[in-house]
Amino acid sequence: MKFLRAVMSAVLALLLTAIPASAQSSDGSAWRALAGQLESGVAVDVRLRDGKRFRATFIAARPDAILVQRKTRVPVSVEQIDYEAIASLSRSQASNVSGGKIAAIALGSAGAAIGVLWLIALATLD
Repeated sequence: MKFLRAVMSAVLALLLTAIPASAQSSDGSAWRALAGQLESGVAVDVRLRDGKRFRATFIAARPDAILVQRKTRVPVSVEQIDYEAIASLSRSQASNVSGGKIAAIALGSAGAAIGVLWLIALATLD
């Protein structure tokens, strides 16, 4: 009984470790197909197999690599990244807060602060 349980545990462990390895594409064909559908100028989030992450602007897809320009404080040149080095590639999510919303929040906060100061001034006149 113990032997059967040990064998079943070993088989289950092998199956669980084999599934993720077979599901991943090591040749980069999935990223090649995705990059072929992206249009130039779109913002992307890139995660490399070595753990590095960055945001970039997608420039072009080549047969062996993609061309991106990292979004940094100081402008950098266009960079070529091999498909095999990519762990994940996705469009960047746009922020839900627009410039108009930020301006409305700032004006509302300033108005509230002025109102509070006005009420304090009225209270001290008594």
